[in-house]
Formats: sequence, structure tokens, C-alpha cells
Amino acid sequence: MDPVRVVQITDLHILADDNASLSGVKPFHSLSKVINAIKSLSPAPRLVIASGDLTDDGSPQAYQHLRQLLLELPCAVYVMTGNHDETAVMRTELPGDNIFYQRQVDCENWKLLLVDSKLPGSSFGFVSDDEFAWLDEQINNAIDRPILLAMHHTPLRLCASPSCQVKNAESFLSKIKSFPQVKCLIAGHTHNEVEEAYGDLRVMTTPSTMVQVTHNQNEACSSNDEFWHFHEADTSRHGYRIVDLNKDGTFESQVSWVAGE
Repeated sequence: MDPVRVVQITDLHILADDNASLSGVKPFHSLSKVINAIKSLSPAPRLVIASGDLTDDGSPQAYQHLRQLLLELPCAVYVMTGNHDETAVMRTELPGDNIFYQRQVDCENWKLLLVDSKLPGSSFGFVSDDEFAWLDEQINNAIDRPILLAMHHTPLRLCASPSCQVKNAESFLSKIKSFPQVKCLIAGHTHNEVEEAYGDLRVMTTPSTMVQVTHNQNEACSSNDEFWHFHEADTSRHGYRIVDLNKDGTFESQVSWVAGE
């Protein structure tokens, strides 16, 4: 049987003005190029996961522009919130037609779980006690089915800046590593491509559809106002991730790139 193809897009940062620029890129235009690339994939994706920072300002207008683009995809799209998103506005403006706000998805023999790492008012991520309890229930109910997790913030410590991290990453990683059926975790937030393996579990961050970032490794910045003093931006390419889920519980994954303007 052919694998089930899942595509992840992340850190879209769509603006209220669909022709406006951010960090030297027009996010609406870069996402449009990525969506055109996804539409040309063969085999075509069964579903797309949009894993947070869907908009930059959380405005209704930005979500309406995003919805316009997501409706072009010929498959289901599952949306998640990131630190830049406004959850209530997103849930009002986005779902409908092929766009879903749904925490768990059955995909052939795989189970997909969308983990909420958003802490209101904070750039960094945090997995709450309620979220841990929900994960326990969902994973235990999946019995022996292979599981793919998706979240916005990566639990990998890729940067010295607190805003780039998950505050309780060690506890979260310890939890998911204790479940052998959890095979893969895909995340975003850091605008770069990194992969680490923990036995049979692979944790992967996915590039942004907008701008890529080289992270501060030596000195933590104290506020978001200082962010670009400690990070470097690359606007030359826009990324997305392909994950092919096999029936036997294995998978293959790769990042694909679209050239910038």
C-alpha cells in the first residue's frame, strides 16, 4: 500500500494587508508560492498541517487572507495556533470547507495528535498539565497505532534565547519518549530545519514559509525588542515538510524548498 502523505507548513505570518512586507518578505506571496508547490506534488498530500504562527498579528483580515490561500489546497487542512495567533479569532475566521480546527485525526492506521504549546502572552512555549493529561488519554486510547505529534514550539533547545524554547521541554520530551508508539514529532516556531533522534522517535523542526532564521547560541536576549540583535534572517527561500507515513509504522520525511523573490 502506498504511504499516506502529510505536508506541514508553519510560521506563515500572514498580515492584514496581503501585499505588506515583514522582514523583507511578503508573507502572503511566499505562502502562495509554497502552496503552488504543494499542489504540484506527486503523490498528492492526503492532508496538510498548518502548525502555528499562521498570522503575525492575529487579525480577522489576516485570517481571511490565509483562508483564501488554504482553500486552494485539494485536501484537508488542519490548523493550529502559535504564539502570534489569536485562538478565538482563528476559530471564527478559518474553519469551514476543507479547513479544520481539530486536535486528533485518524489517518489510515496512524493517529495524528495536535499538541497545544501556546501560552497566552508569551513567545516561548509551554505544555500545560491539562495538555499532558489529554496526551496521556489520546496515546493510551491509540493502543498500538503509530502516532505522529505536531506542535508549534519545538522542544529541542536550538537557541539560547528563552523566547525560542519550550519552558518545560525536558518534561515534555520525557513524556513522549515513554510511549513507543510515538514515532515522530514535527514542530515549527524557530524558522529552521533541525532533526534529532531519540531511539525510534524523531523530532523535527520545519522551516518557515516566510523567512529562515539562524539562532543565537551564546547569549540570551532579554526581550523580543532585541531579537534581531541575536539572530540572522535568510529570505532567499521558503520551506515546507513532507512526511510519508507507511502502513508498518515507519515513515520518511524531507524538507522541500521554494526559491524566494
